[in-house]
Amino acid sequence: MKLLSKMLSNTPPPREPRELWKHFSKTYMSLRVGLTLLAFTMPFVLFLYGKFRHGLELQPSMSAYFWAAAQDQCATFPMRTIFVGFLFAMGVGLLLYKGLTKLENFLLNAASLCAFTVAIYPERLSLTEAASDQRVAQLFESCPAVKAWATLPSPPIHYMAAVILFVLLAIVAWKCADKSLEYLPTGHNPAYFQRVYRIIALLMIFFPIIGLAVAYLFGVWSDKVFFIEAAGVLMFGVYWAVKTRELWLSRVENDPVEAVQHAEQRQAVEKQAEKDARL
Repeated sequence: MKLLSKMLSNTPPPREPRELWKHFSKTYMSLRVGLTLLAFTMPFVLFLYGKFRHGLELQPSMSAYFWAAAQDQCATFPMRTIFVGFLFAMGVGLLLYKGLTKLENFLLNAASLCAFTVAIYPERLSLTEAASDQRVAQLFESCPAVKAWATLPSPPIHYMAAVILFVLLAIVAWKCADKSLEYLPTGHNPAYFQRVYRIIALLMIFFPIIGLAVAYLFGVWSDKVFFIEAAGVLMFGVYWAVKTRELWLSRVENDPVEAVQHAEQRQAVEKQAEKDARL
C-alpha cells in the first residue's frame, strides 16, 4: 500500500534547481532506455508472439512479418501492427531525442524518417518470388488481394530506407558519439568508449556477416535474412545501451555542474601531463 501511495504521489520535486533539473533530465534517460528495450525485444517479440499466439513459424525476414498470415488470417495479418508499431516507436524516439551537436541531431532525425519509411513501405513481393518461395505462393493463394498488389511496379523503397537507416546510425556512432566523452570523470578513460563506439559503427555496417554466421550456426540458413535484420536491430540497441552508460557516468544530464567540473579536471590533468612530458 505504501509503495502504491508513493507511485501515485502528486507531490512535485523539491523547489531546488538541481533537484528540478534531475527530475526533468530523466526524459533523456527514458528515451535512450526505451530505444534500447525496443531494439532488444523486437526480434524476439515478432518470433515468439507470432509463433505462440498466432501459430506462425519463423519468417524468412523480420520484414516478412508484415505479410505473415495463416490461411484464415489474411484479413487481419496479426503481426503487422506489432512490426509497424515497433518501427514507429523507434522512429519517434529518434526524432524526439536531441543530439549533442547539430550534425548528430540531423542524422538522428533523418534516421527516424527512414524508420517511418521502412514501416510505411512494406517488403515487396513478386510473382517470380512466388515461383520459388512456398511462403509467398501460399500467401498469394490465401490472400488474392496481396497477389494483385504484388504485380504493381514499385522501387525497393523498403530496403533502401533500411540500409540508409543503419548507415546514418553508423555515422552517428563513428562521428558524433565521442563529443560527450570529455565530461567523463577522470577515473574513466574516454578512449575506451571511443573504441567501443567505433566497433559499434563498424558492426552496424557489417551486421549482415553476424546474421549470416548465426543463421549458419543454428542451421536455419533459409531464414538468414531474419537473423541479418535482427543483428542490425540489436546493434542499434547496443549503441543506445552504451550511450546511456556513458552519460550516466559523466552525469552530464543529472548534474551538469558536476559534469563541467569533470571536463575541467580532465583538461587540467592533460595539461599537467603535457608539462611533465616536456621536462
